[in-house]
Amino acid sequence: MKIPVVILAGAESDIQHIYNRLSDQRDGAGDDFMEQLGGVIRQLEIFPQSAPQRMLGFRRALVPGYVYGLYYQIEPRGIMVHLIADLRQDPDMLLQKLRERLE
Repeated sequence: MKIPVVILAGAESDIQHIYNRLSDQRDGAGDDFMEQLGGVIRQLEIFPQSAPQRMLGFRRALVPGYVYGLYYQIEPRGIMVHLIADLRQDPDMLLQKLRERLE
């Protein structure tokens, strides 16, 4: 049974920012990222617990071929995606962003 994946407003903004940045770097890079991200989301619909738990109880799924991670929580109403972030940044910054998204 598939579980609905909900992309929250902050994560939607992250996606748009990443798409624009990648598209500016190379033609088609933004579209490729979206395709890879879609694959991650389809996998989460079927196997929501496949990604390990990380900070603050969030699970983190990796976007293949990119340095981005998708942070989500499993709730009764579905899989809530809170943040999509560049994993090369300071872990304390990621933790701060996750806390902000919970507010």
